[in-house]
Amino acid sequence: MQKSTPRAYSVRAWWWYPPDFDREVGHAHTVTVAADECALVNLGSYDCLGLGCSAATRPGRDEGTLLASEIFVLCFLFSLVGCDGATRRDAGVTDASADAGPPLECSFPAVLVAGTPETDALAAAPARCGQTAHRWSRDASLGTVTAYSTTGLPHYTAARLQTLAESQGVMLPELTYDPSLVAITYTTQDRGALVEATALVAFPRNLPADAPAPDVLLFLHGASGYGDGCGPTHDFGGQLLAALVASFGWFVVAPDYLGLRGDGTPSTFPHPYLVGQATAIASLDAARALLRMDPARRGSRCTSDRVLVLGGSQGGHAALWIERLAPYYARELTVVGTVATVPPADLGGEVSRALSMLVPASRSSSTFFGLASPWYGVGDRLNEIFVAPYDTEITAMLGMGCQPGGPVSPAALEELFVAPLLDAGSTGTLMDYSNFGCMVYENGIPSTSIARIASVDPSYATLVVLGSDDDLVTTPMERGVVESLCA
Repeated sequence: MQKSTPRAYSVRAWWWYPPDFDREVGHAHTVTVAADECALVNLGSYDCLGLGCSAATRPGRDEGTLLASEIFVLCFLFSLVGCDGATRRDAGVTDASADAGPPLECSFPAVLVAGTPETDALAAAPARCGQTAHRWSRDASLGTVTAYSTTGLPHYTAARLQTLAESQGVMLPELTYDPSLVAITYTTQDRGALVEATALVAFPRNLPADAPAPDVLLFLHGASGYGDGCGPTHDFGGQLLAALVASFGWFVVAPDYLGLRGDGTPSTFPHPYLVGQATAIASLDAARALLRMDPARRGSRCTSDRVLVLGGSQGGHAALWIERLAPYYARELTVVGTVATVPPADLGGEVSRALSMLVPASRSSSTFFGLASPWYGVGDRLNEIFVAPYDTEITAMLGMGCQPGGPVSPAALEELFVAPLLDAGSTGTLMDYSNFGCMVYENGIPSTSIARIASVDPSYATLVVLGSDDDLVTTPMERGVVESLCA
């Protein structure tokens, strides 16, 4: 992002939570936008101010009820579309027509992991916080699609989506294209070893033959549960948002994240919640996978290699980590901008606060420790974090079901965390609390040891959206992160 003084103003959206939804893990209603000049372009062009939508937030709701948060992020997405004045670059279209004829062939850039002195240093030694040493794989198979499925996915038309929006009083620009959804399994890596992950892909299926190759939206979902089947490939809300964006002519890929497989094959490790490297790497490989899909499986169209990154809450944290790691791990992709809504970017500050007083983020912090510890190889040392029985049971408890709040709801911090950890949080010494303090700060955007490589593209923009009344993410703290990035 270009160095500039952040601009800020407020807009308002409404979330409705059903009776069985755990409100403690939600975000509050008024949001403040911090952005550079480019990200502010056209922000109000589509009547995005003053959204008033009834919106459930869990799977299984009536599809006639739209998510306000989904429509809300669409508005910010549209605000970024006009930031880049360059003509969309074609990623190698040899035949853009969907008419019968020879199979369509699309070219895509070869996998480029590292390749400069700065990026090679990280790729050769990415382990942090006492983790077992490993290297990033640079295998050409990264992003290869190994399976496709449309089982259980909804079927939408542009007219149907428009009707759904208007039934909630939400006036969108005219939806032009009928979307299709497909779930994919693809090759990525975890701590240097090749593994498989899953993602949802949405694409417009009736683009004109002479239309330019569509750009790609990489969508990162918020906390939706911590076990297999809890990601967008099984979540109605994620599917609806992907379909809406595809109706405007975008190709969308929404990764489930590691540990949340949606193809029926059990994950062999817990979901590494709020672990920046793990999520960013798997998500960037999901973008590669969309480019490498069989064109016949995505409407017989080629895509561009231009990627816009968007995520909210946990996904906002992931979006900022993708912004950090893309210049290292996926140098062949053209990331044109990043949108992060309500991200817990200052993880060190957020967790320290959550250990000093009982707040909604105290539960999120317990989730981080319970799920990130196995990824760092210290899952057998949770007695340094939790009191019994959570020291031996919390990781398995978190993997049961798709409730984003998790199974733990203490009435006091002492019911969950050990005294030395609480002391470290309240005295400002958490960073020095063995491997665990390192884990927290290493996954914070302002405190990670991985340096930011700024984009040289003058049109590149990063947009951060924060809630002025948010009781989960601490807005003043996170505004400080934005200001440091813009310095």
